[in-house]
Amino acid sequence: MSRFANISLVNFPTLPPDEPDRLQKTLDRMCGYVADAAQEQSDIVAFPEICNCLDTADPSDVAEPLDGPTVTALSQAARQHELYVVCPLIVSEDGRRYNCAVLIGRKGEIVGVYRKNFPTHPELEAGVTPGVETPVFETDFGRVGLCICFDLNYWEVGSGLCRNHAELVIWPSMWAGGRMLSKWAMEFGFNMAAVWKEQSTFVDVAGRELLAVKREARDRTGRSPVVTARIDLDRRLLHPDYNLENLKALFARYGPTAAFTQWLKQDCHLVFGSQVPGVSSDQLIEEFGLETMRDYLARVRRDRKAALAAVAEPVYANGQTLAQDGERI
Repeated sequence: MSRFANISLVNFPTLPPDEPDRLQKTLDRMCGYVADAAQEQSDIVAFPEICNCLDTADPSDVAEPLDGPTVTALSQAARQHELYVVCPLIVSEDGRRYNCAVLIGRKGEIVGVYRKNFPTHPELEAGVTPGVETPVFETDFGRVGLCICFDLNYWEVGSGLCRNHAELVIWPSMWAGGRMLSKWAMEFGFNMAAVWKEQSTFVDVAGRELLAVKREARDRTGRSPVVTARIDLDRRLLHPDYNLENLKALFARYGPTAAFTQWLKQDCHLVFGSQVPGVSSDQLIEEFGLETMRDYLARVRRDRKAALAAVAEPVYANGQTLAQDGERI
């Protein structure tokens, strides 16, 4: 049963750092782009990393509380247009500063806050505190995870979002992400939406680029920088191993059109989606004992660990065991 969501990203055209009344003008623009996303019937709209003060020499100087002007303005816009908003900014909290992405709900409420797990060295030197959690938030269209910029380099962030069953991960950033987006999607089994000031990119669960739109630095056409894609969040990534016989049983019970299946031979992956009315992909997966790619990889890791525990482990010259090396990776 397809479950489509309209996802909007904003290639944010920043104002010069010395622009008078810059923050208010920036917030006015952002609220206008929320309205543009609503015109496209979007379920959620996301902005780039620290978009309210992008290109500021020291963004930590403009840290705000969660009830400060930026979240307040975007909450009002979310409520007015009845859509979710991802608002990245530097947040001051309990005497600390975090690089955050705030998920705002359709009624203007704060659904959740993600704190960047891996700030860069300049951020750390500026007093930005790392986050330690990878929460996934329930929305009315699916399970949404967030991560920010440099986080994309770290397996543990993607793994945490995977363990928490993200279906869509929105990645506000200061770079495009490139092939790393596909790597994360394939390994962790979620869709990705990447947004920075010059490009918006959408990648499906199989790591395929659905849409990538670049924005010219000086776009004078008057067009909105909002880019929207329609994504089926009910699709799942499987491996052919151990699933083919169960798929035969599924088609035997519900008919030959009961599920969308696409074999990506070069990747050795199967894209799967329920086409049974009122029945989700996850329900069919549970009913017929299918195994998603991320669950399969987790099972192999567990069985590998058990097999190593049953034998004397090989030891590297530095004294590190193979199991320890696998845990490090």
